[in-house]
Amino acid sequence: MRLISTIARPLILLGLVVYLLTGTSLADVTPQPVSPTPDAIPADPDLRSPRATITYFLSAMELKNGDSDVDRAIKALDVSELPELVRDERSRETAIKLYAVLTYKEVTPSKVPNVATTSPLAITDVGPYTLYFEQVGPNWRFSKSTVRETPDIFREIEHNLSKKEMRKLGGQTATWLTIRSYVPEQLKGTTFIIEDWHWIAALLTLAAAVLLHFTLVLLIRTVIYKFIPSRLSDKPAQTISSIRKPVFVIVFTSALQILLSTFDLQIDFYTFAITWISTVRILATTLLAIRLIPMFTERVHRIALEGTVNDDILYPLVEKVAWLCIVVIGAVQILWTHGVNVSGLAAGLGLGGLAFALAAKDTVENIFGAVAILIDQPFKVGDNLSMSGITGTVEHIGLRSTRLRTPENSLLSLPNSKIIASHVDNLGARTSMRVKTILHLPLSTPPTSIEALCGGLRAILTSYPSCVKDSIVVHFNEFNASSLGVLVQFNLTLQTWAEEQRKKEEVFLAFIKLIQELGLSLAVPTQEVIMSQTQTPPTPLAATAGIEALPRLGILWK
Repeated sequence: MRLISTIARPLILLGLVVYLLTGTSLADVTPQPVSPTPDAIPADPDLRSPRATITYFLSAMELKNGDSDVDRAIKALDVSELPELVRDERSRETAIKLYAVLTYKEVTPSKVPNVATTSPLAITDVGPYTLYFEQVGPNWRFSKSTVRETPDIFREIEHNLSKKEMRKLGGQTATWLTIRSYVPEQLKGTTFIIEDWHWIAALLTLAAAVLLHFTLVLLIRTVIYKFIPSRLSDKPAQTISSIRKPVFVIVFTSALQILLSTFDLQIDFYTFAITWISTVRILATTLLAIRLIPMFTERVHRIALEGTVNDDILYPLVEKVAWLCIVVIGAVQILWTHGVNVSGLAAGLGLGGLAFALAAKDTVENIFGAVAILIDQPFKVGDNLSMSGITGTVEHIGLRSTRLRTPENSLLSLPNSKIIASHVDNLGARTSMRVKTILHLPLSTPPTSIEALCGGLRAILTSYPSCVKDSIVVHFNEFNASSLGVLVQFNLTLQTWAEEQRKKEEVFLAFIKLIQELGLSLAVPTQEVIMSQTQTPPTPLAATAGIEALPRLGILWK
């Protein structure tokens, strides 16, 4: 019951998908091919007349060195109605059966007319059936109806063939004929639907599939536990558990297809069965590949964490791309299995994709921008960026946009296409941060005090652990109208903005202490106020009233 449930659910789901995609029912999953016009068919000298065709076919099928050239003989058959999925296999079987029928009926080239004015042309009768030649363009071939009815025609003469003849016909091209020749006559009776030996073969096939599944799982388990834990996955037991069912479905459907190839089934029913068996196997293979993705992408994620790769975007991107490729390949295989013209569909999707790309131009640009950021790695998550007047810390890099946390604690989303087109200053990539300030001293400060101050500042910066020694610049370098300027410039080795503010505070407090120890003071900016001569100065009474009012307003003079 579990096996039936495992197979039935994908069949029902896929049947609905095929019906929606192709507009066909489950009983008619194979579209009829379009035959080329007669004028477009080139003339083949081997098929120029009915007699030439039968001569060519019998010559190709005659045993040479113990084998016949079946592939060459297929040219004499009109197999255009055979579904592409089983065309090669069924074409070979049809050629072998037709050869057996023609040999049994003793049809020779001399019994076939060299010139015919009607098409189709009857060759011989076999029970209620008739073999026909049909002219398509300038060439003559066994007709479509003859190819379609060949299994039934062969059953009419099969009981007249000896085991030796069956094995000779089977050879390396029709295994089912060879197998059938070894089956006892007692088992060829039909008790229920199919011949008795087919039921025995089905039970043996199921047992072989179970045994093969057990062996494969054991082999996979051994490989995973011995080689994969240290390199790919940390969860081998979970991996093995997730792939058991897909592996069994793949093995079972493959065994079932081999079993059906030994049945002499009608082409339509055989095609329908093989189509859905192949569909289930493709689904199981796709599911198996999807479940194996995490085992390999886990290794990619680990490399990303150990190196400089931007794991915040690389790991999800690799996993999604792998998942998408597997799903697309599986979908294409399923569509081809059901007779959908994949090449025509791909061309239509190409035009549709072009129109979609033009409509979604900005989105496509952003995706390519994300790929460019991933490859070039101008910044990573946690870096502090400055660009176009915007400053913030990178919190997330996505396929469409990059998110920055601004100093105001807001989250800003920037399109990736705009980022790669801008001048990005990666503050987080700096090995050190420059600090520059000017100390303004009064004009009355003596030169010796300025020299002492410069020497003290250099000593403070030289002894500070986070200061880059060769970046220290301390000089008296400017005269102002109201002060003397001492330039102080140095670099600090730090990573974050908060750490920069803390260390700058430590250094600046040391500067103030040095200035106080030297008995110096910093210049106070002055402002010149020019009063007009027409302005009336305040009276002493008014001035006194204003001063008396200051304490009441809470203003204290110093």
